[in-house]
Amino acid sequence: MQFSLEHVREMAPDEKSVVAAQKLVSPRLWESPGLSESALWGTCGGGRNYQVRIDLANMGYSCNCPSRKFPCKHVLALMMLLATTPDAIAITESPQWVREWINKRRQREQAKADKEQQPAKPIDAAAQAKRVDERELKVAEGLKQLSVWMDDLIRGGIACLETKPFTFWDDQARRLVDSQAKGLATQIRNLAEIPQSSRDWPQRMMDELGRTRLLMHAYERSDNLSPDLKADVRQLIGWTVSQAELVESGEVVEDDWFIFGQQIKEEDRFRTQRSWAIGRTTQREALLLQFAPGVQGFPESIVPGTIQPGKLIFYPGTVQQRAKFQERTGENDSTFKDYIGGNSVTTFLGEYAERLAQNPWLPTCSCLLSDVTIATEHGAWFVRDSEGNALPLRMQDHYRLLSATGGHSFQLMGEWNGDVFAPMSFLFEGQFQVCS
Repeated sequence: MQFSLEHVREMAPDEKSVVAAQKLVSPRLWESPGLSESALWGTCGGGRNYQVRIDLANMGYSCNCPSRKFPCKHVLALMMLLATTPDAIAITESPQWVREWINKRRQREQAKADKEQQPAKPIDAAAQAKRVDERELKVAEGLKQLSVWMDDLIRGGIACLETKPFTFWDDQARRLVDSQAKGLATQIRNLAEIPQSSRDWPQRMMDELGRTRLLMHAYERSDNLSPDLKADVRQLIGWTVSQAELVESGEVVEDDWFIFGQQIKEEDRFRTQRSWAIGRTTQREALLLQFAPGVQGFPESIVPGTIQPGKLIFYPGTVQQRAKFQERTGENDSTFKDYIGGNSVTTFLGEYAERLAQNPWLPTCSCLLSDVTIATEHGAWFVRDSEGNALPLRMQDHYRLLSATGGHSFQLMGEWNGDVFAPMSFLFEGQFQVCS
């Protein structure tokens, strides 16, 4: 297993943790750091000896320090030490305290797998049906209130929305959360970002309001929809897919999955991690979602620029892109290989149109472009292909991407939301780099 500083930074919970870890990247601060086929370990001195263990099979980690950040600075520092000074780490057999930890992890993983294979406990169908009916009534009431709110908004005109505070949107979103329609609540909060965001914001606002109204109508008539479209609509409203439903109806795809992009967003004291992957053989693209409260670590370690062999199970829907690891069949590998294909802008937009025809509420999708360059015009930035077609860009540092590629063509990977392209990573001269 190989580490790079870029990979370690992507794993860090925040930039402060990276800065703190960099102060510990010195061989003299570590006692007996070691590396084996299955683990990386070491004891960080400096007054208190903190034992750090990293499972190379799935990038799990452990440290006995009192930090509430995951991974802590000691875990990050040990990986940085391996990335910058590999000669300082001895290649040897794992000591007992590391072997015991690894064995416990393997036992827990096996117990979890065995539990999933056991027959499910009998379900109280009557009680379950009652809970579903009660929630359906709450959601219906929430949709009714939202409909009245939207009618009042349209009658009053959208020009006044420029002066509305965030509470105008948040109050309505909270009512939807109380009605157990959290998905709709998120959409309403997203509307708050549209006023004054661009010259054409009134048109964008009307488009989003129209899509929201269409979603409400579709939910009210969900019995007439196809199973896949019904699944899309219910998930957008806020219904979740249970593990049992996922196992029963999800498609399983086995491949070597290259993680080409990742974004972490904080909202309502929770963090959401969005990771995009592509299969080497199938060229199937997948969105891996993880959630964590506060500063806690995410359940699984998913690092951009790494390759994870395994089986993904895809959630039901018309455009199946969300997935989760059902099984990891090999060790995570950070040695980049040319897994990524790419499209021209025209080809991508054609594929995107087909996806929208199936699911008109598709919020984002992955976008992999090849043979593109960065261009600017009238202060706006674009990614342009060899045919001269372009997509508007949204990123923090356009000049960094421009300077890294020197104006030459490269491959660019990221997300498209229908309006702008948000780069996540790029491939230039055989080197994979994460966008800032």
